[in-house]
Amino acid sequence: MKQNVSLGQTFLAILVIFVFIAITSLSVLLGAVILPLVVYYLLKIKHKSNYHFWLIFISFMFPALLFLSPLLWIWVVVLYILTAVIHHTLAKGFSQELTLFYGTFALMLSVVGGLNMLVFMGVINPLSETFSTFRSWYMEQIENMGGLNVGFVDAEMFSAALTQMFAQLPAYITVISFFVILYTVLMLRLLLQNKELPAWSYMSFSEWAFPRFILYLFFILYIVSLFTTTEDTFGTIISNSYVLVEWAVFLHGLSFSYFFLLEKKVNKVLSVIILIPLAIIRPLTLVIGLLEMVFRFRLLMKLKRK
Repeated sequence: MKQNVSLGQTFLAILVIFVFIAITSLSVLLGAVILPLVVYYLLKIKHKSNYHFWLIFISFMFPALLFLSPLLWIWVVVLYILTAVIHHTLAKGFSQELTLFYGTFALMLSVVGGLNMLVFMGVINPLSETFSTFRSWYMEQIENMGGLNVGFVDAEMFSAALTQMFAQLPAYITVISFFVILYTVLMLRLLLQNKELPAWSYMSFSEWAFPRFILYLFFILYIVSLFTTTEDTFGTIISNSYVLVEWAVFLHGLSFSYFFLLEKKVNKVLSVIILIPLAIIRPLTLVIGLLEMVFRFRLLMKLKRK
């Protein structure tokens, strides 16, 4: 035990968890908004006393198992896993970028594991059954629209697109987890200022650069994906991997665009505003990222600066 944790702090942490669970049960989006605040309170407890940190967890989980639905207490498990990972990165002095990596995969694996547990316990139907039901309903709506002589509706195309999205669900969960962790880390940087638990070392977004290995992996996965389908396990793995690598190239292109604007002495506020349409027009930013990885524009500009 590093420091004493008062009874008031303990009850406050439990109350914050209850508020988080109540809000998340109503809206996952609102739950994500207040997630950094909840993690901050738990971080303070864990930094002062690891004993009290897990005592709160056990004190909450036993009544939750008896009186709350499995969906709600699984949110607590996810919250604690995320807090423990983030505290580890702070205690070990990891960089902010490495924290994003660990946090993203901790959140993704927690969510996927939680979904599988809910399926195993019979709380929710298997995702494949839920998807089949949704696709059947959607195709019925398409057929009804066909009765209105809507000639541009391609039912087969929509069905294939839905199947592709379902097969790539793990990849999209990972991407969403990344943005949730990014938001959480940035908010925690503000909350941890001038506290006994220092924040992570910071690197400007303009310096974010993925290794060239990502470029080779992108083209390899793209070529392999042309000869595979999402109907088998190997094809599903390739499809999900390609989505993740594609997002890495996108972030690389967005980072280089910001770097380029700053190098050209564009005002920071204006640079951020320019990044907004680049983030929306994703294919363009993806091409920028690929070109930068091929020709190393960032490195050339740095050498020219010297």
